[in-house]
Amino acid sequence: MRKSITILLALMFVFPGCLDEETDSLDNSDDSKINESENDPLNETVNQTEEIREPELIEVPYEEGCDNINPLHCMFPFPSNAFLSEDPTTVTGYRVNYTKTSVPGSGTFRQVEIPGLNRLDGMSPSTQILTAFDEDPVLTAVANQSTIEKSLIEGHATILINLDTGERLPHWVELDSRTDNKGPTILYIRTIRGLDHNTAYGVGISGLTNSTGDLISPSLAFKALIEGDYTDAPDVELRAASFDNLFVNLESHDYERENLQAAWEFHTASTESIVGGMLHMRGDALTRLGDDGIGCNVTSSEDNYGNDNTTFRRVRGTITTPQYLLNPDEPPSLMSRDSNGTPLFTGYSEVPFTLIIPQVLADNNASGPLVVFGHGFMGTGEATISGSRGWSQTYGVSLLATDWYGWSQSDYDTVIDMLVQPAYFEHQTDRLQQAMINKITMLRTMKGVCSDIPELYSGETNLVDTDEAYYMGYSLGGIYGGTFMALSPDIDRGVLWVGGSGFASMIERSTNYNQFELIFNSILGYPDRNDRAILISMGQQLWDSTDPDIYLNFIANGYGNVLTPKTILAVYSVNDAQVPMLSSDRACRAADIPVLSTSTRLPYGVNVVEGPIEGSAAVFFDGNFPEVPEGNTGPSPEYHSLAHNLIAGVPEVNAMVFGFMLTGIVENTCGEICTFEADW
Repeated sequence: MRKSITILLALMFVFPGCLDEETDSLDNSDDSKINESENDPLNETVNQTEEIREPELIEVPYEEGCDNINPLHCMFPFPSNAFLSEDPTTVTGYRVNYTKTSVPGSGTFRQVEIPGLNRLDGMSPSTQILTAFDEDPVLTAVANQSTIEKSLIEGHATILINLDTGERLPHWVELDSRTDNKGPTILYIRTIRGLDHNTAYGVGISGLTNSTGDLISPSLAFKALIEGDYTDAPDVELRAASFDNLFVNLESHDYERENLQAAWEFHTASTESIVGGMLHMRGDALTRLGDDGIGCNVTSSEDNYGNDNTTFRRVRGTITTPQYLLNPDEPPSLMSRDSNGTPLFTGYSEVPFTLIIPQVLADNNASGPLVVFGHGFMGTGEATISGSRGWSQTYGVSLLATDWYGWSQSDYDTVIDMLVQPAYFEHQTDRLQQAMINKITMLRTMKGVCSDIPELYSGETNLVDTDEAYYMGYSLGGIYGGTFMALSPDIDRGVLWVGGSGFASMIERSTNYNQFELIFNSILGYPDRNDRAILISMGQQLWDSTDPDIYLNFIANGYGNVLTPKTILAVYSVNDAQVPMLSSDRACRAADIPVLSTSTRLPYGVNVVEGPIEGSAAVFFDGNFPEVPEGNTGPSPEYHSLAHNLIAGVPEVNAMVFGFMLTGIVENTCGEICTFEADW
């Protein structure tokens, strides 16, 4: 009825004469029906007892390209179907539609466009869900990160629903700890794992109060929707019917329409949209590489590297690698794509690698396994494994590495640039995808044409058993290692040290963010706090293409006939200041792996098992480091490396890690509980 009245009123303004004539005609032809209605005793009773409220026109703040349901920010609430348009050519039937006025401009670039976002067919399954009100709500009775189970209790102030199944999802709620009090404070609704792909979700908020105990008021536009009024905001009116459907869904969970303070819906992207480009590159690259790779070129070979008798030889060289970047030699660079957004092969380039062969293998005249190593945040493969030769010597494994393009030392300037020009988000995430191809190529080539080069030999013995290959990544390598393992056809088992998943949700809780924050919130970048929060949330839509929050889902069961199942051991350090425990919890859920019963942290929603276990597992070790803050703010910089790095030297941890790597069995090396003492 609401929409009909809206249309009728519009027509009255456009065609007043015609409507008058038609009205007269209707009056002449339907007198009998009108008279019957007037004389109906039942109708008379209704007219006497029920006053029909006519919808009103509500004037609301309006900005082109925004979600005008919430006037506090162009992109509140987020994510929202306000930024999706119908598209029958996509898997979901939608396409992301950010206009030139949607994305916040910086102090340097007033108008920002990120074309890659509009290629997607929905919102990120790993999205941050957020909104804001005119007043800060009190959250004392609401589920927090330690009481997630409260979010499923009847009457909880927030609800997250899978609209396709009707399932109510666990979550937790927090106010933005990084607010500058210059604008409204963001209310985050935090998911505990990635959402289902190609799925409709609804959010409802009801019963939140302010500091004086009064209920928080909804926005004018939202109140109009609740009361059946219409607004002068076209984007609101176009979604009125979908809001009505959402209200019905919320009412089925006892969230009454008239009591709602905010509600909205969004549709997640399809798996094809998220990983299709990455999988296309992977398939194309593997076809070009064949079984053995293409080329292997040694540039240097150093015996007794480090002069400490731990390393028999450090070998450096290049691997001939299929490229899909327009400029593969240095950042920034975008992917070459066809009109449909599919990545295109651009040629071959030489990608550097570094190999560490331990002295113990030469001493024993024996061959040992090959371990592909993933380096840390903004680091390099060469530096990391050169500094990890103690592990190599102790456990008799050769270490092989290259750079994680996108988050490597060579990408530092691009990352800085994207803080003032978010278009570089796309450059960075395209580099991350190429990094996966580089690493896949490196291992395939090392197992093939590189497997018998003279530099691997001591006398007549090839010291590197490339048939026995594993993965181990630390920090960033522990994060993106989940993605690499899912994608690589040449590796079945690996260890993820101090990693996590869901990049957007971990950034602001990490001390690594500190080095970028000064530029991001400067007058050259984004001095408005809420703009920064939105950009990080939007960035997740691009990071999804390589984020382990997506790919860890394939670890247990694979993906169709493309990706095969893998086994992983995830090792975490309690109160990690660089990779927050909440993101580690999330990674466990994404991979659907249990935690050992001796773990000092047992995340919500994760199964607990007794060791030893053959298969995937996670363990949290506690070194009694200072507690991290609960909000989305980083710990003190003085705690930056403590929990994150010192766990690497713990004998019990190393015994568990390398025991699993070499046997596939997770042994309980902790005793009754996984604690350790560190010298700090």
